[in-house]
Amino acid sequence: MIRAYISQLRNKYSSAVEGAAWMMASAATWAVMVAIARGLKDEVHLFEVVFFRSLFGFLFLVPLFWSKNFTGLRTGRFGMHMVRGLSGVASLYLMFGALIFIPMGDVAAITFTRPLLASVCAIIFLGEASRGHRWTAVIFGCIGAYIIVRPGVSPVSWGQILAIICVVAMVINSMAIKSLTRTDSADTIVVWQMIVFTTVSIGPALYVWETPTLEQVGLLVLMGFAGTLTQRAMTRAYRAADATIVLPFEYMRLPFAAFIGLVLFYEFPDIWVWVGGTIIFAATVYMAHKERQEARAESKSQGT
Repeated sequence: MIRAYISQLRNKYSSAVEGAAWMMASAATWAVMVAIARGLKDEVHLFEVVFFRSLFGFLFLVPLFWSKNFTGLRTGRFGMHMVRGLSGVASLYLMFGALIFIPMGDVAAITFTRPLLASVCAIIFLGEASRGHRWTAVIFGCIGAYIIVRPGVSPVSWGQILAIICVVAMVINSMAIKSLTRTDSADTIVVWQMIVFTTVSIGPALYVWETPTLEQVGLLVLMGFAGTLTQRAMTRAYRAADATIVLPFEYMRLPFAAFIGLVLFYEFPDIWVWVGGTIIFAATVYMAHKERQEARAESKSQGT
C-alpha cells in the first residue's frame, strides 16, 4: 500500500512538473515570437509580418498532418472554422499592431484578461453555469485591467486600445474553439486555423509587398516556428496537468517579455503593469481553482 501511494505521488508530481515545464516553454516561445514582431515593426509591414507568421507556422505543421494523411482536414463545420480562423488572424493583426506603440510586457499583461472574458461569454453564449466565483474573478480582473490602462489618470495609448480589442478577438476565438471541440478533433481545429490564417493574410500582404531581406526572412521563419511551438507547448501543458497547476506558469509571459524587451529594446513595463497583471492573473488562477473544486464535487456526487 505504501509503495502504491508513493508511486501515485510520483506520477502526480511528474505530471505537474511536465505541465509546468510545457507552459513555461510556451511562455518563452511566445515572448520570442512577440520580440521578433516588435523588432521588425520598422522594417517589415505589419501585414507582411502576419502573413509570414501564418505561412511559416502552417509549413511547420505540414509534416505532422502529412504523417496522418491529412485526416484532420475532414470537417462538417466549415463556417465555425472560418469564425475561429478570422478571429485568430484578427488577434494577430491587433497584437502585432499594439507592439508598435507599447512595450511587450504591457501587451502580455493586458492579454491576461482573456480567460476571464471568455468565461463570461461562455455563460452568455454557450449556456454554461453562472457561478459566483466567475463573476468575482471577472470583477477583480477588470480592476487589474483598469490599473494597467488607468483611463483618466494617464492618456490611453493606441497600443492599449489595440491590445484590448485583441483580447476581444481572442475571446471570440476561444468561444469558437469551445464549440468546435464538441465535434472536431484538436488536429482538425489546428490545421483549419492555419489554412484560414494563411489564405486571409496573403491579400493584405501583397497590397503592401516589399520583398524582405534574407536576414528578415530568417527572423520571420523563426517567428513562425516560435508561434507554432507556443500553441503546441500550451496544448501539451493542459494535457499533462490540471489547469490550476499550469495556469500560474503562463504568467511567465510577463517577465519573459519584460526581460527580452529590456535587453533588446531598452523598454520595461512600469510598476502599474506589474500590479495590474498580477491581479488579473491571480483572479484567473482563483477562477480555475474554484472550477476544479466544483468539478470534483460534481463527480463525487455522481459517483454516489
